[in-house]
Amino acid sequence: MKDIAIMYHYVQTPNLRGIVPLDPRDFELQIEWVTKHYEVVSPDDLGKPRGQKPFCILTFDDGTKDQYEVAFQILQKKGLPAYFTVMSGPLRERSVPIFHLIHSVLSHYSDEEIWEELSTRFDVETVPGQSNYYSYESFLPRRYNKYALNFHLPEQQSREFLEEKAFSVFHSFENFIDSYYINESEFIRMRQAGMTLGVHATHHRPFTGDPQAFYDSEIEPCRRFMREKLGVDAKWYTPAFGGGNQAERMMDELGGVLKQQGFVGAFTTKPGFNNGLDSFWLNRYDCISLPPRSEVPWK
Repeated sequence: MKDIAIMYHYVQTPNLRGIVPLDPRDFELQIEWVTKHYEVVSPDDLGKPRGQKPFCILTFDDGTKDQYEVAFQILQKKGLPAYFTVMSGPLRERSVPIFHLIHSVLSHYSDEEIWEELSTRFDVETVPGQSNYYSYESFLPRRYNKYALNFHLPEQQSREFLEEKAFSVFHSFENFIDSYYINESEFIRMRQAGMTLGVHATHHRPFTGDPQAFYDSEIEPCRRFMREKLGVDAKWYTPAFGGGNQAERMMDELGGVLKQQGFVGAFTTKPGFNNGLDSFWLNRYDCISLPPRSEVPWK
């Protein structure tokens, strides 16, 4: 067996309907499976001498509060390291990415009522034919809503629609951010407990095609925030959306900029094994493709 990295997002009881979280019980079962077959290490330990087991890195995207309140507590209890990413926009600029607004709104409103309102207020006639990007969503109104709000509507139009809904639940951006994201003091506790913190994004935008401009707008501001507020000189990077539609181009062109700035590695959303730090861009398996969630035995 070769090294693996595992990708996590939400780890909490299934009260989010906007995206399917990993149940904490399944998370603990998966950690038991992982530790049976792998040695769990931090990214910085990929170059250390090996024992009999291959390495596994546990990675967490987006910096949501459940990762601190649930996943971190479980890992700390088991004495295991992990890699958590920071998104600075919500913490420094008090701005919420569109996709998190979508997850929240679709958790508090039915898909049918959101799609009916979108259909009434906006021109979304072409959305059903274009929404196969979310083909994993078997319920069609959910698929249409995600595509319309993420890609079809102009960002400002989508944001205004979503914020109106979110405000009716949380009443303010401050309440939303404070309840949804890991805060600075919590990140510092995680760092002090031995967790690795890396750059995720400033505003959670996909790769734009211009590596230096993208670094300057999405990566450097987050890295600077981590240095100033968390006491971390980040060396690891995980791109939002795995780079998006230009993921391959991102890996070809952005890697050089990251290396020049002192980054030692980055994590993709591409599934596959790894072999230490032989590659700057490391593959990751989604947690739902591994036991206990996978139906096919892992090999």
